Amino acid sequence: MTTPMAVYPPVQPHPYSATQLLTITAHPVPPAATVLTVHGEVDMLTSTQMADQLLPLVRDTVPHVIVDLTDVGFFGVAGLTVLVDAREPAATAGVTLCLVASTRPVLMPLAITGLDSVFHISSDLTDALVRAGCGPDG
Repeated sequence: MTTPMAVYPPVQPHPYSATQLLTITAHPVPPAATVLTVHGEVDMLTSTQMADQLLPLVRDTVPHVIVDLTDVGFFGVAGLTVLVDAREPAATAGVTLCLVASTRPVLMPLAITGLDSVFHISSDLTDALVRAGCGPDG
């Protein structure tokens, strides 16, 4: 006697493209920083987009790269991996990598993995810019 095989519906493509789920912009902030502003969801589908923007910045472009995650609504393991992968080239190039985060969807994964003690995290962009020497007195 054979067991009937289950019939599953065909896998549907994701209804949104990565560019619809994540927007990333880079802004130079004289004299010494670049701010990478991330809006949307950072997950397995969109993390390559974040990596493509972040990794070139941490390779000796400016002394400070600030990743602003304030408007990120979901931050998955793939996003954490991008940050970890950017750490070594940043350190090798002498670039300080700082995160701006104040929401639970971003802070919780960082805390659970212990990465909150690995990265400098500012609660707002102004604080991160002052630390990078780009504030009113910088």
